[in-house]
Amino acid sequence: MIPLTKNVADPLVEWKRMVEERQDLVTDPDGQRVKLRELAMLAYQRYQVDADELSDMLEITEAAREWGLLELEEGFRLGMFDSPEFGLQAGTQYFDGKKMVRAG
Repeated sequence: MIPLTKNVADPLVEWKRMVEERQDLVTDPDGQRVKLRELAMLAYQRYQVDADELSDMLEITEAAREWGLLELEEGFRLGMFDSPEFGLQAGTQYFDGKKMVRAG
């Protein structure tokens, strides 16, 4: 698989922008995680960040995914979506009541 982020001029700036793009984190938490991880690795490969900063970026990436999943769950609970799998990519995890399930 060819990374989608190779042509990004400044991966660190793009990573920061994507972390703050809350709507995308809610609508596709797993997809955004993949993109954020690629950008973090690219920033490291281009010597924009050191190993410690990369580690922090990857931790923030995981936290952003978890936040997106929780917000998605809240949207389901509030009735913002017709069904729990609305708009979710196959394999995406979400909360259905009190248990974690995967979108089919």
